[in-house]
Amino acid sequence: MQIYDREWSDNYERRANGAMPGREGLYRLCRASFLGLRESARILVVGCGSGEEILALARQFPRVTLTGIDPSEAMLDLCRERVAAAGFAQRVALHATDLAHFEADEVFDAATSILVAQHLPDAEAAEFFVAIGARLAPGARLYSADLHIAAGQDRERMLALWRAQAEMAGNEPDLLDGMMEKFRGEIRPRDESEIVAFLAGAGFTDVLKPFSSLLYGAWSCRARS
Repeated sequence: MQIYDREWSDNYERRANGAMPGREGLYRLCRASFLGLRESARILVVGCGSGEEILALARQFPRVTLTGIDPSEAMLDLCRERVAAAGFAQRVALHATDLAHFEADEVFDAATSILVAQHLPDAEAAEFFVAIGARLAPGARLYSADLHIAAGQDRERMLALWRAQAEMAGNEPDLLDGMMEKFRGEIRPRDESEIVAFLAGAGFTDVLKPFSSLLYGAWSCRARS
């Protein structure tokens, strides 16, 4: 199966809900972390995928504008369809690109990066957060989520529990076998301390960890003032 082709995209929400217990809470806490933004805030959504955070933020904040970027045309097509169906197309701009090649005329008041940096090698992940910070206004907010192993948790037991619950939720066994192989190789969940170090190294402060569910964690922080 080609990851992020149209077949993957069409089934993404079902698979994602099965992979992450309490996934709705990830986006609820994203919305809560952005309370207090100015009404006309500009939000950058890095790796917007199927558009789940764009839809959540557009519903919560009726006057913000959102810019979503993603290198996958298939995922962007799905995102575009969902945004249009929800009536948010006038407030959402979508670009088929990655962060390194994204150019914007203005800085943003907030940004999200949900399950993106986990796909990057360590050096590139560190630069990724620097690049997000460079596109944010001083003091702007970032809500970032990635695969991780929480402090004090046993890696192999967490991986085994993740697979068991994901299969119970209806994900295909062969897909899960492939994901487990990836979790031990190219997208190995980082230790929590490594992710916090990336954020600190990019100048982010006021770091909180509002969400944690098995292999998934989210961090809320601010760009350097």
